[in-house]
Amino acid sequence: MNVFSGMYCRAVQKIIFLFQSSLVFREPELYSNLEDIETILIKNNKINPLIVVSNTVSKSKRFKSLIKALDKMKINYVVDTSVSHDPTFKVVYNLKQKYIDNMCDAFVAIGGGSVIDASKGCALLVSHLDKKIEDFRKLLSVKNEMPLFIACPTTAGTGSECTAATVITNEENNDKFALSDPKLIPHYAILDDSLLDSLPSTIISVTGVDALSHAIEAYLGIDETEFTNEKALDAIKLIKENLLDFYNDPSNDNARGNMLRASYLAGLAFTRAYVGYVHSLAHAIGGTYHKAHGYCIGILLPYVLEAYNSKIYKKLSKISDYLELVSLDKSDKEKANAVISWIKELNNKLGIPSSFDGLIKDEELNKLARHASKEANPFYPVPKLLNTKELKNILIKSNKNS
Repeated sequence: MNVFSGMYCRAVQKIIFLFQSSLVFREPELYSNLEDIETILIKNNKINPLIVVSNTVSKSKRFKSLIKALDKMKINYVVDTSVSHDPTFKVVYNLKQKYIDNMCDAFVAIGGGSVIDASKGCALLVSHLDKKIEDFRKLLSVKNEMPLFIACPTTAGTGSECTAATVITNEENNDKFALSDPKLIPHYAILDDSLLDSLPSTIISVTGVDALSHAIEAYLGIDETEFTNEKALDAIKLIKENLLDFYNDPSNDNARGNMLRASYLAGLAFTRAYVGYVHSLAHAIGGTYHKAHGYCIGILLPYVLEAYNSKIYKKLSKISDYLELVSLDKSDKEKANAVISWIKELNNKLGIPSSFDGLIKDEELNKLARHASKEANPFYPVPKLLNTKELKNILIKSNKNS
């Protein structure tokens, strides 16, 4: 990136950081049991929530028990199970209409990141009835508070239950809209790890590395604070100590609970310190080729870290020390390489390939690189600014045939 472009990006990031320092980032009030939803609704005098729930969870005994409790309390809920992977504009607009038609007064999102993201998108629309999703891409475009929002994650990865972010896909052009504003942070988060005890191993792996990338990108960014660094490091350590155990045995209560906690901590970190090129590239590839977000994240993470090169040696060395990967007397470069090697080894054990193996078509490379650059530059406070050509080079390297 040339000097003037770099100066512009850093100036914008500095302004955003200073402005953000004056904002209030609420932390959701935490609960630990799905049945606490009833308590929260009654406490806030909400009697007609829109419950957006994944189709799988909607068939579970726990969810049916919750519904019976709501019936007993004469809470006039509306249930929607339409959200699957990568929520689209159409899905969100349909949710908005259902919310309005049924005169709902709160949101309850029970599911993975897609369910919570779609619900956040809907909450934006019902609190800004004259706006379209595209209008929220501009900075400071979220003016109104969203309705009461309860988030209950059923995966350990996105951290959406505590973040100021949501991602909605425009199905007409496969463009993933990454939106961010403190008003998007849920009011309540329910961390009930028993809801994760039957997750497929493939979901555990891709959501786990997504949480890892949230923590690492937040820690490496130049807008980190003492708060975000603490949360990020704790998340990374919890992931190192528990992800493989959770992956190998979803019934492992301790590993499962620790991964849910790690996802939450990583969410707290990146919603304030932001992410970087790993995410902007993953959004571009995932939207174009309909691959799981965490799958793309896992493949890209080592390549982006290598592209940052010496700019992140010092910070990666601190991660290495915190995880006790190599002896403390090693150089920063050696420690940084140890962290990258650990990530590659972790990916391998989780069944995540080392490359996209030719998935990305040559004729799409420039478009994907431009898309990633447009999302990240000038807003993401990355440790090293990369231009479109450099992002394209990462795509080429990560696309090599195995």
